[in-house]
Amino acid sequence: MKKINISKLSGISAILILLGIIIAFNVILSPMRLRKDVTQDKLYTLSDGTKTLLKGLDRDVTLKLYFSKSNERIPVPIKNFAGRVRDLLKEYESNSKGHITVEEFDPKIDSDEEEWAQRYGLHGQPLDMFGAGGNLYFGIVAVSGKKEAAIPMLAQSIEPQLEYMLTRMVSEITKQKESKVGLLSSLPVQGVSRNPYMPQAQGAQSWAVISELKQQYDIKKIEMNSTEIPSDIDTLIVIQPTDLSDVTLYAIDQFVLRGGRLLAFTDPLCLIAQENAPQQQYGMPPPKNSSDLNKLTSAWGLTMPTGQLVADESVASTLSTGQGQTQRNPAWLSLRKQNINSEDITTSSLKELMLPFAGTFSGTVSNGLKMTTLLSTTDDGFLANTYAARYGKFDTPTNKSKLPIAVRIQGKFKTAFPNGAPKNDESEENTNDSTPGLQESQKDGVVILVADVDMLADRYCIQKSNFFGQSISQPINQNISFAVNMVEQLCGSDVLIGLRSRNSFDRPFDRVIKMEKAATMKWQAEEKRLDEKLQATQARLSALQQTKNDGQQLMLSPEQQKEIKKFREETFQTQQALKEVRKNLRSDIEKLGMRLKVINILLIPLLIAIFGIWHGIRVRKTR
Repeated sequence: MKKINISKLSGISAILILLGIIIAFNVILSPMRLRKDVTQDKLYTLSDGTKTLLKGLDRDVTLKLYFSKSNERIPVPIKNFAGRVRDLLKEYESNSKGHITVEEFDPKIDSDEEEWAQRYGLHGQPLDMFGAGGNLYFGIVAVSGKKEAAIPMLAQSIEPQLEYMLTRMVSEITKQKESKVGLLSSLPVQGVSRNPYMPQAQGAQSWAVISELKQQYDIKKIEMNSTEIPSDIDTLIVIQPTDLSDVTLYAIDQFVLRGGRLLAFTDPLCLIAQENAPQQQYGMPPPKNSSDLNKLTSAWGLTMPTGQLVADESVASTLSTGQGQTQRNPAWLSLRKQNINSEDITTSSLKELMLPFAGTFSGTVSNGLKMTTLLSTTDDGFLANTYAARYGKFDTPTNKSKLPIAVRIQGKFKTAFPNGAPKNDESEENTNDSTPGLQESQKDGVVILVADVDMLADRYCIQKSNFFGQSISQPINQNISFAVNMVEQLCGSDVLIGLRSRNSFDRPFDRVIKMEKAATMKWQAEEKRLDEKLQATQARLSALQQTKNDGQQLMLSPEQQKEIKKFREETFQTQQALKEVRKNLRSDIEKLGMRLKVINILLIPLLIAIFGIWHGIRVRKTR
């Protein structure tokens, strides 16, 4: 009879018991969502503002992800992006204390899911030009009761703003009341009706930016001589506030102190104000071409220098001076990515802005306030007077620096009227004797200041064309998007103002990029040297050609043949050198990739095995 090895059986039993424990452990923990974000930029962690909003929800929200995952022709990058979107939605669900439910649908052709997706405003995008690959649905719908909002199509380019967009949707469909926006302006931004008693006078349409805002918000006009901003106004937009009385400034001051949001566009030289001067009603004085809120903002530590424009050669615009000639004007700014705050969620997606004759803000914000620069010049920015800027005559600046053009101020604001409400010029009495004015804001407020008005005018932000009798407007820059983004943030929840743009999920190989850059520079240097030799040889050939007689013009002289042969040899050698540069670059990249593969495939497992053996030996010796 064969003997049974008890020790061997006990070892097998121990292994089986261990496997059973592992399986049971996985079954128990599978419903639980245990995650640790170890990425450098915390790409999978929600911001504090989003967490605050989710924890304070008092209504249930359903986030519906529509994604055509069954379509086999969807590119792999989009599939990977969809996986990251799912992870982000799960984070919303896990941080909402049960108020958010995530659902996913696959809208196949002629299915109920596709019909519902189309009802929500999601439309499939063909995966190829012939439509044979089917449609791609990739959008998110937020539903809470009868309210709903949607992101019709998710593109990888919006990934840094995705958290902001989701948080904004949840905030919009869960807030109790709709935002009401006040508009105070000395310009006819809301259009001018045609005067029936003056047939020769034509009306004017509303500015495109105002028309865009009216589609989203309830816009209420605030008169220039207002003594109080209505309490139902959440956000106040001020555009070209010329000749505001102290009474109106005090009304704006108290509006900010009681928690209202302010977006102010002021201008040291407003071109559109001059253009609209003849369109003013009969008997009214023409508007001034400059404006500021310095009497108000000085209490917060900032002022806009009057009669001074910002200029920057690095972002100067090329303007037509007539007769087919052009001239670069450093005061006519064409801002690019380097001038736009890429970390702030409201400006991170902007790439191109035009600001004709903008100003700047100087000073330091008061204690209790925090300033964020949204738009600025480069380090080559300087101040110029309005006359020099208009005619392009600039003195060489002695000091240059980065100058802010648009800023956001947050925190506790103090009043600009410490002695109380000013007297009304008409009644010579205090405008508010019964209720004392606020001296400091009761909670953190938000003010956005922009030192330009012309950027909002149609002439400088859209291009109109006629299409079969209809007027079509096309944006020529992102000026309108900038203004809409500012209003959108101010009208949203408090947490939206604290959100930042998420970093990109793409992790570039910095070392490979440096190698390619170095090789490119060397390659360009060789090409430049070859081009210089070519020009020198051509000049030499031309000189030799001029020394020949008329009858010898079509024949190559021995000197010319020698020069051409020499040039061909040098060209061949240079091309060989360029090939060697490219060959070495590919070789270095391949070697780097091989080292990374060895580390990932062999070295890490080897280190783990060595650690396991060492640990086993140590345990055995201890026993």
